[in-house]
Amino acid sequence: MFLQNISKFISNYRYEQATVESITTVKAAFLDFFGVTYRGVAEEAPKIALNTVGEIFHGSSDSNLKASVIGTNVKADVLHAGLVNGVSAHVLELDDGHRGAQIHLGSVIFPTALAIAEAYDLTGREFIEGVMVGYEIGILLGKIVNPEHRNKGFHTTGTIGAFVAGSVASKLLKLDEKQILNALGLCGTQAAGLLESDHGGSMGKSLHVGKAVYNGMLSAYLARNGFTGSETIFEGNEGFLKTMVVDNEKYNQENFSFEEILKDVGKVRIRDIYFKKYPFCRHLHSSIDTALKLKASIGEEYDHIQNVAVKTYSVAADHNNFNPKNIEELRQSLPYAVAISLVVGDVSVDGINQLIEFGLLDNYSTVDKVNSIKHIVNHMIVVSDDKLNELYPDRRPSNVIIKLDKSFRNGVFQNITMLPKGDFENPFELKDLIDKFKGLNPQYNINNLTVIDSLEDYTMKYVVRKLNE
Repeated sequence: MFLQNISKFISNYRYEQATVESITTVKAAFLDFFGVTYRGVAEEAPKIALNTVGEIFHGSSDSNLKASVIGTNVKADVLHAGLVNGVSAHVLELDDGHRGAQIHLGSVIFPTALAIAEAYDLTGREFIEGVMVGYEIGILLGKIVNPEHRNKGFHTTGTIGAFVAGSVASKLLKLDEKQILNALGLCGTQAAGLLESDHGGSMGKSLHVGKAVYNGMLSAYLARNGFTGSETIFEGNEGFLKTMVVDNEKYNQENFSFEEILKDVGKVRIRDIYFKKYPFCRHLHSSIDTALKLKASIGEEYDHIQNVAVKTYSVAADHNNFNPKNIEELRQSLPYAVAISLVVGDVSVDGINQLIEFGLLDNYSTVDKVNSIKHIVNHMIVVSDDKLNELYPDRRPSNVIIKLDKSFRNGVFQNITMLPKGDFENPFELKDLIDKFKGLNPQYNINNLTVIDSLEDYTMKYVVRKLNE
C-alpha cells in the first residue's frame, strides 16, 4: 500500500543521507521562516490565535512539554505553540513554497519540528532529519495531487500540510512504521483547507497552516498511544484522491502509477523550493517583478500612465480583485500589487502598512500616491493569456504593458517575467534572505542567527533560546 512505503521511508531516513546542498537549503529556509514568523506574530491573526489558546487552555495541562511561541516570551504546550507559530509563519504571505507541488512547506514543517525538538531537547541533527522528511513528503504528495486538487478549490498547504506535519512529528517522536502509518491515516481524515478562505479575504488561510501543524502533531501523538488510522486513506475508494483530487466518475487507482511515484521517495531536491520577496500571493510575484522593471524606466512619472494591461496565466489572472476591503484581500489583489509597484516601488510589509494608514483601502484619501495607485487600478485590465497559460506551472509568466500619455514619451512600454525572483532558476542569495530578515525585524540582533549555521552542534532548546534572546 502507498502509505506503507511512505512510512518506511520516514522511519528509515537518516541525517547522513542528506546532501550538503540540501542541508544548506534547509538552514536557509529555517532562517527565512524564523524572520517571517518573528515579524508575523505581531499581526492580528496570530494575536487572536494566541489569546484564544490562552483563554481556552490556560492552566488545563500539567505537562512539562512546553514550546516557544516565536517572537514572544510565551511558552505553550507543543500543539498550541505549533498552531500559533503556523499562523504567524503564513500570515504575511512571505513563507517559502514549491512551484510544482503548489504548497507552502516551511510554515508547516518548522513550527512542527521546532515545537517537538524544543520540548524534547532533541539535537540539531534530529531536527534536520525531521525537516528533510517534511520537505520530501510534502513535495512528493503535492506534485501527485496538483493541479487538480487546487483546481477543485482546496488549499494544498492545509490539506497535504497535515500529512507533512504528521510526517515530521512521527520522525521526531521516533514512531515505528506501523505507528507512522496510523498517524498518516489520521492526518488524511483531518486534511482540510478551502481556497474560498483565501479569496474571501479572511484569516482562514493562515489558520489552515496552524491547523495542519496541530492536526499532524495530534495524529502522531495519538498513533504513538495506539490510536489507529486508515491505511488506505490516500488511495482508497473513499479516500483523499477520490474525494479531493479526481472526479469520482474518472477515479481509478490504475490512473496513479504508485510504483513509479514511490521511486521518487528520497530523491526530491529540496533546492527547488522558492523564497518570497513580496508580501503578496506567489502568483502575483511575476507581475510585481515586471512592474518594478517598468518603474525603473519611468521613475516618478507614474501620473503619465494612461492605462495598464497585465497578461498572465489564468490562475494569476483570477486574482483580479479591483476593490480589496482588507489586508487579506489586498495580498491577493493583482491590480493593486501592480499599481503599488508602479507608483511606490516599495513592496514591503512596512510600505504596504503605511499605504493602508494613508487610506489605500478606504473610499477617500488625501495622499497623492494613494490616489495615483487607485487611478492606475481603475485604468487597468487583467487578461488570461492562452500562450502564457500553456507555460504554467513550469513557468509563471506575466507581461505588463503600460501606455503613457502624449506629454511623456507617448509610447507603450512593456516587459515580461517568466519566473519571479526567489525560484531556483532565479534564486535569492543568502544576502537577500538576510536583507529580508533585517527589513522585517530591524530591531533584532542579527548576530543571533549565526547559531543556524551550526545547528548540528547544539540541542534545539539552546538554538531556540539563542534565537529568542
